[in-house]
Amino acid sequence: MEVTLLCSTGLLVCHGNSAILFDGLNGRHGSFKQIDRMLAQRIIQGTLPPDAHIDGLFYSHLHPDHYDQPDNAAFLQKHPYVVTFFPAPEMPDHGILQAGVFTVEYQYHEHMPCDYVWAKHYTFFVQVGGMSFYLTADAELSPEKHRAFLHGRIADHGFFNAVYLSYPETRKLLRETARHSWIYHMPEPETDSSGICKKAAKNLARYGGELPNVTVLEQYPTIILR
Repeated sequence: MEVTLLCSTGLLVCHGNSAILFDGLNGRHGSFKQIDRMLAQRIIQGTLPPDAHIDGLFYSHLHPDHYDQPDNAAFLQKHPYVVTFFPAPEMPDHGILQAGVFTVEYQYHEHMPCDYVWAKHYTFFVQVGGMSFYLTADAELSPEKHRAFLHGRIADHGFFNAVYLSYPETRKLLRETARHSWIYHMPEPETDSSGICKKAAKNLARYGGELPNVTVLEQYPTIILR
């Protein structure tokens, strides 16, 4: 099993010779990290990952910091039989898809308030090889909705926005819904003009004692699990 954070919320998960990509071929917006162009081309050409093939291409929503239309079109032209999930208004709110060895359960969960145009937003619960992952992207801060979807399940690895560090009820969610919670969707500190990195650092300094299972991800690419 190998899990790599490629960009913003872009995760590449490999198990054996099967791989799945979440929010991986993204665009540039503000301070958020776009996938390195060389890595994007390797994914499109099918040489990344080197020892596996991508069986699933999934997106939480179609805002530009998560999704780039030309790159995804180029990928699908070369890999037309990959299982895809591109959120659209007419899609069901809940369902399960199989992509290679990966079982992906999806749930509609509103985007947190922002200045973007509205886009249908989903969270994912992924199971593979006896391990589980909970991916939340920009899901609104609603512990009740998260818990309703998880239905008592505890993910081995959860991925959450840095805003979840700011409130007692969402810090509790980080502690209780995943054995290890990763804070992603972070700008690179040296190029962060939004203040997200500084605020996350302040929150960790203040509340780190109650978050022993939380790690902030700020470098790209980062191998999270191998």
